[in-house]
Amino acid sequence: MLRNRLTVLILFILSVAAISFYGGPVTYGFFFFMLSVPLISAAYTVLVYYRYRIYQEVGAKNIVVDTPTDFYFTLQNEDFYSFSGIKVEFFSDFSNIGELESNPEYELSPGAGVKKQTTVLCKYRGEYEIGIKNVIIQDYLRLFSINFKNRETLRAIVKPRLVILDSLSTDPAFVLRDAPFNPSNPDIPVREYVIGDDIKNINWKVSAHTGKPQVRIKTGEETSGVAIITDSCRYSSNAFEYLPGENKVLEITIALAHYCLDKGMSVSVHTYENMPKKYLLQGIVSFENFYEAMSDFTFGASNTSAKLFSTIERASFSSCSTAFMVVQKLSEETLLFAKELNKNGIAVVIYHVCDEAESKENTDFDKNAVYKRVGYEDRIKEVL
Repeated sequence: MLRNRLTVLILFILSVAAISFYGGPVTYGFFFFMLSVPLISAAYTVLVYYRYRIYQEVGAKNIVVDTPTDFYFTLQNEDFYSFSGIKVEFFSDFSNIGELESNPEYELSPGAGVKKQTTVLCKYRGEYEIGIKNVIIQDYLRLFSINFKNRETLRAIVKPRLVILDSLSTDPAFVLRDAPFNPSNPDIPVREYVIGDDIKNINWKVSAHTGKPQVRIKTGEETSGVAIITDSCRYSSNAFEYLPGENKVLEITIALAHYCLDKGMSVSVHTYENMPKKYLLQGIVSFENFYEAMSDFTFGASNTSAKLFSTIERASFSSCSTAFMVVQKLSEETLLFAKELNKNGIAVVIYHVCDEAESKENTDFDKNAVYKRVGYEDRIKEVL
């Protein structure tokens, strides 16, 4: 393009010199021709800018993270003159477009169009723009170029990926760990009383010994359920920062729920979405509705961990043997709740989703929970 501009500029200078020193109809004709060329080229480029058409579509109703989906786009010329050179650039922050010819430039004859089929791969769960981001239009002589944002972008709603787990590296076998036992009846485990427990189940001897009400754990209760506590706070207003973390939080939550249900265990998922939310899952058949709920789940800056842990019903953990906590920040509320659960004989595993490792400031942390850091790009099967 620079070479063409220099060529036109040199010819224009020569035409000015010719009419200055020689004059005559030929030199003046050449001068006006060289003067009109850039003007016509600029007008043509602007005309194409207003008249081109782009159509985009995806080949599936539901787009899932890391799943290639058919993607089509059409460049259309609906006028009586040709479009000389049109290039397109794609969104690449949160999605990737499949292989196309390198740096393609499309020329469209009157009434003709170019349709391309490829695939789009979305990196994160959420709602964002995919497909053609920018359009570049050039004139025939390559004197002018307009690079601008596509007027009609394609917005996709991307569902989280379901990772089928074969096992858990932190699997505590879903049994009570460090549960206090009745000194006189070592086969009867107890836990601390929470509001909602039946008073008839209080073990008064152990309560007198510990100084706090202790409730007998019924036979089979220790392996009857698993709880998942999911952090729903949005910690940034920048999509580049919050999308990767939120995507991984939901991915872990969904994978854990499916794994436990597949093992025949009941699952309760506790989170906060503008208000306390609790999902009770029984059997693998209940997973589909839960997955849809997580696909539409909304994170928010007001969904703080303080609200989450203050609104969780403690009594709902009475039948749980294990609690998985999926968080993005190791808040004081998170650590205190883990300590409270562990004190009641519930094994706790904390999955800390973060870009870089953060220090564990609480000295009692390792005594109260198993800690696993999960990076944004880590593979779930390898870290869980």
